[in-house]
Amino acid sequence: MKALPTFIAKLIRTICPDHLVDQIEGDLIELYNYDVKTIGHARARRKLFWTALRFFRPGILMRNRVSLNPPSASMLSNYSKIAVRVMSRSKTITAINISGLAFGLSAALLLFVWIYHEFSFEKFHRNRERLYVAWNRAHENGEIHCWSTTPRVLAPTLQKEYASIEHAVSFAQWGSTQRFRVGEKNVLKTTGAYTEPSFLSMFSFPLLKGDAATALNDPKSIVLTEDFARDLFGNRDPLGETVTVSEDEHNFEFTVTGVLKDLPSNTAFNFEYIIPYSFIDTNWGLDDFWGNNSVLTLVMTKPDVNDQFVNEQVRDVEKKHYKDGQHIEIFLYPFLKNRLYSRFENGVPAGGRIDEMIVVSILAICLVLIGCINFINLSTARAQKRAKEISVRKVTGAVQRSLVVQFLVESMITCGVAALLSLGLAYVLLPYFNIVMQEQLSFFELPVSFWAYFAGAIGLVSLLAGGYPAFYLSSLPSLRVLKIGGTASKTNKVMRSTLVVAQFGIAIVLIVGSIVVYRQSAFLQNMERGYAVNNLVYVPLTGELQKNYSAFREELLSQGVASAVSRTSTPFTEQWSSTGSMTWAGKNPEDRTDIERIVTDEGMVKTAALTLIAGRDINLKEYPSDSTAVVINESALRLMNFKDPIGETIRDNGIDWKIVGVVKDFVFVSPFIQKSPVVLFGNKYSSSLSFVYIRLDEKMPITKVVGAVEAAHRKYNPDYPFELHFADAEYQRSFHFLESTQTVAGAATVLAIFIACIGLLGLSIYMIEVKRKEIGIRKVLGGSVFGITRLLSASSLRPIVLAVIIFSPMSWFAMESWLGLFPYRTSLDLGMFLLATILILLVAVLTVSTQTIKVALNNPVDSLRSD
Repeated sequence: MKALPTFIAKLIRTICPDHLVDQIEGDLIELYNYDVKTIGHARARRKLFWTALRFFRPGILMRNRVSLNPPSASMLSNYSKIAVRVMSRSKTITAINISGLAFGLSAALLLFVWIYHEFSFEKFHRNRERLYVAWNRAHENGEIHCWSTTPRVLAPTLQKEYASIEHAVSFAQWGSTQRFRVGEKNVLKTTGAYTEPSFLSMFSFPLLKGDAATALNDPKSIVLTEDFARDLFGNRDPLGETVTVSEDEHNFEFTVTGVLKDLPSNTAFNFEYIIPYSFIDTNWGLDDFWGNNSVLTLVMTKPDVNDQFVNEQVRDVEKKHYKDGQHIEIFLYPFLKNRLYSRFENGVPAGGRIDEMIVVSILAICLVLIGCINFINLSTARAQKRAKEISVRKVTGAVQRSLVVQFLVESMITCGVAALLSLGLAYVLLPYFNIVMQEQLSFFELPVSFWAYFAGAIGLVSLLAGGYPAFYLSSLPSLRVLKIGGTASKTNKVMRSTLVVAQFGIAIVLIVGSIVVYRQSAFLQNMERGYAVNNLVYVPLTGELQKNYSAFREELLSQGVASAVSRTSTPFTEQWSSTGSMTWAGKNPEDRTDIERIVTDEGMVKTAALTLIAGRDINLKEYPSDSTAVVINESALRLMNFKDPIGETIRDNGIDWKIVGVVKDFVFVSPFIQKSPVVLFGNKYSSSLSFVYIRLDEKMPITKVVGAVEAAHRKYNPDYPFELHFADAEYQRSFHFLESTQTVAGAATVLAIFIACIGLLGLSIYMIEVKRKEIGIRKVLGGSVFGITRLLSASSLRPIVLAVIIFSPMSWFAMESWLGLFPYRTSLDLGMFLLATILILLVAVLTVSTQTIKVALNNPVDSLRSD
């Protein structure tokens, strides 16, 4: 045996005095060689292990010079001064270490602030542990489906029939624009809500004025947020004042009974006023139909009630009250989980927004890890240069513990400076990050605990990044180093290469990920929508526009501003109504597939440019009975299985509807949702029509046609401001999440490549410094610049090639899993991996070449000159 196993050798060098290390190692090697001859190799290794351990019994440890007392303040001050001097002597490497860590930490800080914000949602409610959202669980077509919209009648039923429930309220967001009038002041708002009086007692939205227990007791009461109250009343006290609310042709007067503090950014609720549900019940009657899933049901249980117990109680509540709901169960889902864990698969929670948070966390950790890898690599690479310094200090009496502390202090100073720089950089970048992510993050709103975690993370990074170099450098054998000079061990060369592989492997995964996200986004945005969004706009059907619609429509058509105009109950990018109870001839009674419902006026197929594949559009002029006609899409046709659908009848809400046309499937709501059966109903439910869709003349300038539409709107609906929505812009809104992911992934990729490359640059600088004399000799002996450059570059690029080989398959599987979350997806091909490989190699070659070409061109006399 030429040398002791690494583990045993390190133990000996750590514990034993330096002047005994060589003697002990020699004795152990001699004993081991004797045992191999007498008892065999395997038994000899086991005996060697136990023999070595006997050197570390308490008696020997007590005689050792290692002290367990912490270093004094003066010693720490001395360590700090030495660390600053060492860092100042290697300014380039110090700058590389600090910048790598600073950029990684700043990016990670921004991402973790976002993650912390997401996890803080709804945590401010006092009763948060007792709050639940009622969900439906239905067994349909061999699968279990879950959804969170419930019947309006569910909340009062739960409140009345189950003693374990303290409060149960219905909550619905107001869907259309309302006009609020106070004297001569008119304000339009769409972000309001209907709910029950106990809502304000369940949730901790503090009232600045009014009593939470009674504020919504009267059907004609209204609670405003602070900002909205200021918009209406200025600095005047709004409590007890009257507000006139107009919707379409109706005017209602409400009394302000409370003013809420503006909602915090970490809540999913979004309203500026609250109207009690008793107002709806009083004016239009209580909606007691169990088949109408139209509201959220929020529940607060009594103290110390087990959620499993209450779920067993309420599970069959719909079955008890609704004969057609025997396949539906009700369960209470913790309110705190509703944001991050809202995706269910076959009745079981399967993730949701938490998946995004996990990916972002991994991304943040990887960025910090790349900076740490730079620190470790450069520190171990410098060992060869600092070996004699360390050895001299050990020979003159320094113990390993003091050397370890010295290097850890250097690490902590480096990480501390990097942390301060990262805070400044993150503070500067936060406004831009908020714009990209459409968030309202602020460092000043973060609790002390977050900064405690951040400080702890910096300390952990210091130990991780500086721990290995500290123990490695302090364990170098001083006598050998002083005799033959410091040489980098094979183990540390392998470790540095491994870390470089990991660094660039992460970069490769991020490059591939960015390419895939970009391609998926482009694929979804360019996929066949089934209807034309260009030159398609819509306006809310508000105020007098309801009764003046015909005149408004005719004016747009006669002026040539529009080629088609129609009305709908909902925009094509929103989901307002669906049912599993629609029937038709030959339907399987067990089939409860959801069908999307849109109430339309005549001419909607032409206005939206849907593609007819059978039959015709709804046309009330030629066919007055078309008020009960429907147009279905291909998915609905496949579900109904009609051979000739034209003229067939379907039944919904007790009314027979005749199929007059079939259109190709179109993207309803967003391309992130599987195309579903859709039925366009005639305007028998004309009161449900809420939007006017307009197909603009594409030959006229857009400013001219928009101006003409605005003039017509002002003419026929003067009391409401003009509110125009472009269908393509609304469609594009669904891509915000994907575009944000693309931006974050792209920025992280560039940053990861940058940090990895400056680390590679630092290693190249040290490699060239070590081989300076060798390069001079090669040039003297006739070596060419190209040959020397190739020689120096090859060793640096070898780990990167290995990273490509190892991490490309990993990135393939990761991207396949991610794309599997989309109903419509692009495909992976070798081209994107080839592009990632070329990019990473090109950047690495450019990074290394900046140093290798420079040194290859140097005068060899300068390299061979004595130090």
